[in-house]
Amino acid sequence: MSVFDDYDNYDKKLNLSEGIEHVRESEMQDKKKVEGYEPNPQDEKYYEVMGIKNSFDNVSVGSDRYGQMLISVNTNKEPGEATLDSDKKRMKGPRRKKKFGGFGDFYTNLFADSHGAFAFRADRNLSDIRIMREFEIMAKKRVTREQRDAMPLLRLEEDKELLSEMRGMSGSQNENYEERKTLERRVLKETESRDRFYTRLRKARRKTYDKQDHEEEYSGIFRTVMSADDAAGDNDEDDDNDDIINKAENILGRIDE
Repeated sequence: MSVFDDYDNYDKKLNLSEGIEHVRESEMQDKKKVEGYEPNPQDEKYYEVMGIKNSFDNVSVGSDRYGQMLISVNTNKEPGEATLDSDKKRMKGPRRKKKFGGFGDFYTNLFADSHGAFAFRADRNLSDIRIMREFEIMAKKRVTREQRDAMPLLRLEEDKELLSEMRGMSGSQNENYEERKTLERRVLKETESRDRFYTRLRKARRKTYDKQDHEEEYSGIFRTVMSADDAAGDNDEDDDNDDIINKAENILGRIDE
């Protein structure tokens, strides 16, 4: 009997040594292609500025010369599966399905809405926190939970909500102790993934605008903002989240001046 019999593929990927995330950084002048993304001929030229990858999944962030950001998510390997189809391994820009959002465009492969790679191109001049907030909203609407497995922070909010429900059960209902512990470990890893990605995204955006890096100052503010978000997260009210984001953007805007 496998020790992973009670785990889904997502938990396997989070807990296996192969699931450890590795960060890469690039400079736009290197003209490195966005990994896992095949550009549409109509696209501006996007070059990778950062990426986070493990043995299973890859997230690549690109920027054009105007500072517009593109986030591409793809899967190269699944536990126990020898091969994957190409729609999972690559976001195919020339044959993409485009879905408009309030603050950017969301892409899926034309015939792989429910299982393939996906990407988000944010409107220009959005803060990094706003970029990720809109990406989370659109990903939840446009792709499946299994697709979002490839980027753990995209599952964080719903897993936090489920964990809150499990913790609130009475003693007679709360017989799923091991499941709750598994979920707690999952939320911890997702939170670490979110913090790591946000910090790197902020740094990458500042580099594209050729500004001085204030990563230590930003990290302190980020932790304060995210702690407030986590404390309010159990309610998961959009208005509360937007208020936190707006406060963060005001603070970060003053740093940029």
